[in-house]
Amino acid sequence: MSDKINWNNGGIKKEVLYTQERRNQIFSLIQEKKSVSVRELSEVFGISGTTIRLDLTDLEKTGLITRTHGGAVLRKNAPLVNREPQIHERANQEQKARIAACAVHYVQPGDTLLLDTGTTLEVFARTLAAHDFGKNRGITIYSNDFDVIHDLEDTSFELNLLGGRVRNGFHYCCGENVLREVSRYHFRRLFLATSALSADGLTTVNSDLAELKKVMIRSAQQVILLADSSKVGLVDFQKFANLTDIQVFITDDGISPSDLDMLKEKIPDVQVV
Repeated sequence: MSDKINWNNGGIKKEVLYTQERRNQIFSLIQEKKSVSVRELSEVFGISGTTIRLDLTDLEKTGLITRTHGGAVLRKNAPLVNREPQIHERANQEQKARIAACAVHYVQPGDTLLLDTGTTLEVFARTLAAHDFGKNRGITIYSNDFDVIHDLEDTSFELNLLGGRVRNGFHYCCGENVLREVSRYHFRRLFLATSALSADGLTTVNSDLAELKKVMIRSAQQVILLADSSKVGLVDFQKFANLTDIQVFITDDGISPSDLDMLKEKIPDVQVV
């Protein structure tokens, strides 16, 4: 682990940072500055040059950067990589509300549901809570997201919080404990989120989250992806699914006709709201 950096009013605030998150931030710096030195990164993150060189070697394997003598540069024609926003940075609430209103109609009596993490799933949870469906519908819900479970707490649903290591700033659990627990279950439907979606598949910044999403998909009979159109055409750091792993995709009408045609070729049920 090392220290995480945040720029606030010209200063640097340090927090505990895991290896993958540090590498994500190193890449964000390279995107911003186009080139960095090992010495510069070592000073910023407060770790040895040897560790920084290992980080740069790992990033180079993704094809996003090119190592240089004493540092690294952004690779020419590197794909657009979407930086993962924290909870307070996320937007498009109107579109997410329309997506959630459509998604509720896929919930059936007796369902055992798995709800992914993220603000789109929070909006879906609040919409689901408003419907409730009544005490006799026998709906059970699992999620690793604190806010999702909180929004459903006053309903008649049977709720289960998947516990594990907390990812600071993102309000969810991840890690080996959650992976093991999810892999033991068989869910009727997974309501899934993604930070980026392209012809190559679904991607996310965080490696732990990518591994968890993979396990979630394997554990679900039906995968329903909820993502607003701003996510389409973006590529993040780590792939966790192919488009063909998705049975239903619900998005908003901001999606381009060409992207919509591409997605309809791979996903059986695409809903635009």
